Amino acid sequence: MFGLIRGDQKSRIIMDEHGRHGAMASTREATKGGGEVTKGLHSFKQGMKLHDERIIDIKPEPWWNGPTVVMLTLFPNLIVQQQSNSMSTRQIMPRGSGAFDFIWTHFGFEDDDPDMALRRLRQANMFGPAGYVSADDGEVLEFCQESYERDSSRSTLAEQGGRDWSGSNHVITENVLRGMYAYWRKIMEI
Repeated sequence: MFGLIRGDQKSRIIMDEHGRHGAMASTREATKGGGEVTKGLHSFKQGMKLHDERIIDIKPEPWWNGPTVVMLTLFPNLIVQQQSNSMSTRQIMPRGSGAFDFIWTHFGFEDDDPDMALRRLRQANMFGPAGYVSADDGEVLEFCQESYERDSSRSTLAEQGGRDWSGSNHVITENVLRGMYAYWRKIMEI
C-alpha cells in the first residue's frame, strides 16, 4: 500500500545450497500504484495515504547503499531484519506444543543523532512486536494455525504452490519457507 515492499519493485530471494538460510531483499522505488501488480487486489486503495508519512520516510545511511528491506532467516529460529532505517532481530523460542516466545531486539548505533534515533524508534512501530505490519502478519498466521488444528484425527498439507524451492528475482513466493522446511524434513528424516 505504501510502497515499502511491492511485487513490482526490484527484489530477489537468495538461499544457501541446502535451503536452510535465506534472504529476501527489495528496494523501495517511486511507484504510483496500480498496474499489473495490484490488479485484482481488493485491498489496494489507490488514493490511500498516511497522515504522517515520517513512519515510512527513509533517510540514506552512509554505511548502506543496498536494498531498503532485507529479511535474513537463519535456521532454525533467527530473523535479522532491516526495513527502511529500522533494524532488528527476531528470535523464536519454542515453549512446547503450540507455544513459543517471540523475542524482538531493535537497535541503532551509538553515534546516531537524535533525529536518526527517533526515526528508528518511529519505524520500529511498523515492524516491532505490536507493529502495524507485524500485527496483521501475526493474525494471518494465527488463522492458518487454527485451521490446521480443527480436527486432531486429520492432518493438513499446505503446499502453497508446491515443494520446489530456489532463489528468485521477486519476493512473491514461498520459496524461502519451502527450502527451510525441506531442510527440516531432511534432518528430521521425515
